[in-house]
Amino acid sequence: MKRKTIFIRIISLFVVMLTIGAVLTTRSAYLQLVRGSEYLAKSERNTMRTYVEKASRGELRDRNGKQLVSNSVGFEIVFDYYGWSKTEQNDVILALVMLMRAANLPYNDSLPLSAAPPFSFTYTDRESGDGARLYKFIAKQKNWSADPTPDELLAALCQKYGISDALTSADRRAVAGVRYEMERRDFSSYTPYTFAVGVDIETISLISERSRLLPGVTVEVDDVRRYDTAYAAHLLGRVGLLDPEEYEVLRDKGYAMNAVTGKDGLEKALEDYLRGIDGKRSVKSNIDGVVLDSFVSTPPQPGNNCFLTIDLDLQAVAEQALASTIENIRATKKELQGKDAEGGAVVVLDVNTGEVLAMASYPTYQLASYSADIKNLLIDEGKPLYNRAIAGVYPPGSTFKMVTAIAGLEEGVISPKTRIRDLGRYMYYASSNYTPACWIYRKNGGTHGNINVSQAIKYSCNYFFFDVSRQLGIERLNVYAKELGLGSKTGIELAGEKAGNLAGPESRAAKGGERWMPGETIQAGIGQSEQQFTPLQLCSYVAALANGGTRYQPHLLREVKSYDYTETVKTIEPVVAGKIDMKETTRKAVFEGMLGVTTEDGTASYLFRDFPISVAGKTGSAQTVSGKRSDHGVFVSFAPYDAPEIAVCVIGEYAGSGGNMAPIVISIYNQYFGLTQPEEAQEASAP
Repeated sequence: MKRKTIFIRIISLFVVMLTIGAVLTTRSAYLQLVRGSEYLAKSERNTMRTYVEKASRGELRDRNGKQLVSNSVGFEIVFDYYGWSKTEQNDVILALVMLMRAANLPYNDSLPLSAAPPFSFTYTDRESGDGARLYKFIAKQKNWSADPTPDELLAALCQKYGISDALTSADRRAVAGVRYEMERRDFSSYTPYTFAVGVDIETISLISERSRLLPGVTVEVDDVRRYDTAYAAHLLGRVGLLDPEEYEVLRDKGYAMNAVTGKDGLEKALEDYLRGIDGKRSVKSNIDGVVLDSFVSTPPQPGNNCFLTIDLDLQAVAEQALASTIENIRATKKELQGKDAEGGAVVVLDVNTGEVLAMASYPTYQLASYSADIKNLLIDEGKPLYNRAIAGVYPPGSTFKMVTAIAGLEEGVISPKTRIRDLGRYMYYASSNYTPACWIYRKNGGTHGNINVSQAIKYSCNYFFFDVSRQLGIERLNVYAKELGLGSKTGIELAGEKAGNLAGPESRAAKGGERWMPGETIQAGIGQSEQQFTPLQLCSYVAALANGGTRYQPHLLREVKSYDYTETVKTIEPVVAGKIDMKETTRKAVFEGMLGVTTEDGTASYLFRDFPISVAGKTGSAQTVSGKRSDHGVFVSFAPYDAPEIAVCVIGEYAGSGGNMAPIVISIYNQYFGLTQPEEAQEASAP
């Protein structure tokens, strides 16, 4: 009995083992033979991942080949979705934020909410930029207030993202900002999230040491934009990660969500040349995430290199002279004579091509420290981010008088020999509360006597141009102003250019203003009334005068070379934007007047008395708030007089007079012509 029982048990165990073996064999065969290809594909997808191999961006150089912007090797911190821990993500983010704070390094966070309490919104415009993006995000949330206060917004974000109340307010804000940015940038298995770029090696070392505590955080080596000059910030611009809104527009061009693109300046304007084409890198790893193999499956194609029209040495002189001159005016001038001077701009053009040789705006900023400085730059009352050369609009003052002179001469209202007697006060449109007068009459009761058009330009006689403007009428006057490009954008590559305003019934009606009155024409004819032009427009107009009437489109790109500099991709040819036909007698009369400004007893003669190059110029003092602010100072010129090469326009906000700004022009001509003249100059006494 005992043996029989044992035998039965052995047989039963054998049957069970046989059954288990059969099941395992059958299952193995099913998995391998029936579904083998399916699981093999899954295995391959799980272990082989494809990443973007970023292409190097092209360099920017000046007209002489001097390096302006290039690339250097840097580090960026990226969140990899495959290793990312959803349960620990807030702790990981806070740990990274604290490391970045300690190193005083920026990271990606576009939530327009102040970093610490009392919390406030930091967007400048609710309808655009960060403000528009925030309210678009809010509108997508369920049961959120459509118009939350800053504290309500933070509370809602913390609840949405599960951020602990035990954290400080500043830490809760920091984590919420990164989570908000991650959601905006669609962090997923398809889209890694770039937390920070341009991170220093010390911080990278600390992250590496803490790698086990930072799951999903990877460090990648990438090109970082390097700014090789402290000048031309408004021209060069900056790069940054693609915004989701930009991605919607650019993805069809092959841009990845985390691509770097030009944000402003020439980095944006020349994006199509500078941008390279990203490649692909394949990474094979095992189930534990250990990398087994990595190779570039599609090589990246670097971007092209762009040579600009600017001369870096001339640009440096323009910026330095602009800053020092305005600061000197503030320090030395009296009330209503420039003591309240603020910003300013300089433009230098090649009169025969339209190439921009230098363009400066004051105050300025440093591209190299832009990310660290941005919060202060945005609240700086001097508006250093504002490019006054193309976006600042100012009354031209007496620098407009050449337009009136040309119109009068070409329309036959006057001839070069016509004389008009300056009587001080111009009574044609005078009334009990309006009596226009020449500047010299207002100053000391004097007049310019019986003068012709060249002398009127030389002495900047308001009375003469009052009468010419009256005889012309605003319509005929504006025909010539338009032909010279005033009141219209020049077409320069940079975004943000303003058109300004050409005074007259047309622009008045477009704004829904009152009917234009004939008496207003005489103020328009001396560069006042509603005349508003950019420094670039004024320089372009003077350049057209200098070359005989051809107005070239100003441009900053000169040539495009391949990434290795072996091939020329594109050469920029001059583009004629307009042409004004002038009789030789007209050109000669205007030229003589402008030469007279800088010689003999003209309004800027003290400034150029011993200057070795013959310069044609015109001063301008544009009225602002009478009795409360100094006049704007404007000075335009070209040189050499007999064979013009360059035109220069300088403008100083509330600088008092054009003469106050003229030392900048002398510095520019010294640099351009290789002179070593002393830059001592006396203030001119006329507008």
